[in-house]
Amino acid sequence: MKRIRLIALSLAGLVVAGQALAADFKQALVQEGQLTIATTGNAPPLTLVNSDGSLGGFDVALCERIAQDLGLKTEFVRVDFAATIPGLKAGRFDMICSAVARTPARMASPDLYLSEPTVENFTTLVVPKTSDITTVDKGRGHRIGVVRGGQEGPILAKIFDGDVSVTTYPGIAEEMLDLKNGRIDAVSMNYLTARFHARDEEGMTVLEPGFVVESTSPYTHGLVVSRNEPDLLTAVNDVLARLKADGTIDKLKATWIDGK
Repeated sequence: MKRIRLIALSLAGLVVAGQALAADFKQALVQEGQLTIATTGNAPPLTLVNSDGSLGGFDVALCERIAQDLGLKTEFVRVDFAATIPGLKAGRFDMICSAVARTPARMASPDLYLSEPTVENFTTLVVPKTSDITTVDKGRGHRIGVVRGGQEGPILAKIFDGDVSVTTYPGIAEEMLDLKNGRIDAVSMNYLTARFHARDEEGMTVLEPGFVVESTSPYTHGLVVSRNEPDLLTAVNDVLARLKADGTIDKLKATWIDGK
């Protein structure tokens, strides 16, 4: 009987601890009762704008499901990628769900937390099918577009040691437009998004394999949480573990990534 009582007390303690955790992360939210989430809407198939103007994509659907499991509403705020992390640091957002790579620098940042991995990816180049850039290493000496604040710029600088002309853009749509108009020779972006764009652009192709840089590419994506909300990170990771175990994440990948 004593052992049964101890087990019951332990279980009760876990319930109380879980309730305390829920209360802690919910009290720290930017807006009571909701997750305020930054996303760009322009890194398909991870974050995109549907034909009806609504947001969609793997990251968006995943964050909506996480919020649902946490008993919260969602409020997505569309911003340029370069504004996502500063906005998180300034307390405007609780999370970033926008194709964020889990780089060593971000993992070590004093201002943010990265969740457990969600999907695998790597950095590559999109080029016209007529281009003389037939492998990623032949990008040397060319004009390459990158999204401002992304990891592609540092990768190009490291691999080509300055022997490349890098132009930064607020988003993927802008750099792809310049690529089609011949103002740049290639665009560097994550493979999943590059594949999505190349399917809609008959004259473009995605280079495989992509860049290989230790701890940087290939890489995994994650969701970003403010350092001011550590209990939210714990709650998000708990939900991610459940969604992986029950097959929900695989279903979201099939819908938004494999099917796109």
